[in-house]
Amino acid sequence: MHILPARASLSSVNNRSRHNLQSSNRFSMTNEAHLTALGSIGLSQYESKCFLASLELGPSTINQIGITAGVPRTKVYGSVKKLVERGLIEQSEEDQKIFIARSPRDFLIPLLEKESRRIKESLDAMTELEVIHESMEYVKKAETLRSKVWRYSPRKAVTRKLRELFEESKKKVVVLTTANGLIRLSRMADVLYERSRNGLKVEIFTGTRDEPIFSTAVQSLNEIENCKISFLPTSVPIQIITIDSQYLLITELKPDDLKEEGMDVAFMIQNSELGEMMESLIRIIGPQILGEKINKILT
Repeated sequence: MHILPARASLSSVNNRSRHNLQSSNRFSMTNEAHLTALGSIGLSQYESKCFLASLELGPSTINQIGITAGVPRTKVYGSVKKLVERGLIEQSEEDQKIFIARSPRDFLIPLLEKESRRIKESLDAMTELEVIHESMEYVKKAETLRSKVWRYSPRKAVTRKLRELFEESKKKVVVLTTANGLIRLSRMADVLYERSRNGLKVEIFTGTRDEPIFSTAVQSLNEIENCKISFLPTSVPIQIITIDSQYLLITELKPDDLKEEGMDVAFMIQNSELGEMMESLIRIIGPQILGEKINKILT
């Protein structure tokens, strides 16, 4: 508690205050830099203005502080009280109506040191959070590499899921199928045609049938932009389809016929690495089967 000298009576304070009010241009009460600095240590706008006014006036009353600060009378008392509680302003023991600001050096340096420590601790915490974030990104990436497997049966469920995959496809679809599988696939040519207009590429490796229904199915699929069909002399009742190198659908055709209903069993695997491997395998197997057949015919 700051104790004012006995001569610092209320009348002398009033005289000095009038003088200070007349020469208030010595300090700018609208100095934004000062207000910002005080605000950075937690003072409100009114508290900052009252402290600057008290600093300018010296020993003064709450009323004089409020007038110089330009703070509403209803806010002055509360602001000065908060400043006293914070230790920025002291109240005279001889005259409880008189208040005086403490030297900024006495309280600002400790506060700034405290703020500096807080900032350092915050930066350290941010560094730790960044490490956690990077590790989570790694986890997310690792999660995408994990295989997810779904089972679908019977044939209607498999067909429904295949249509959904075609509708969501964006880049490419690679198919290894039987002749009957191709005919059933042609019933979804409309979906593939629409997706191909947005850049989808379709590769089909299929067994063959020397029948008009097969020729019609091939013609329907050939209308799809960016569609390439390769014919294989033999095939097994297994259908393998990859979508965007992300999804792999392997279906056992039970039976391998043209009916909408069947006891097909399919497994869908979501794994980009496996999808890319299977695409490469289909492209290798197809030409090899075709080459072996041609060699047998030639020999």
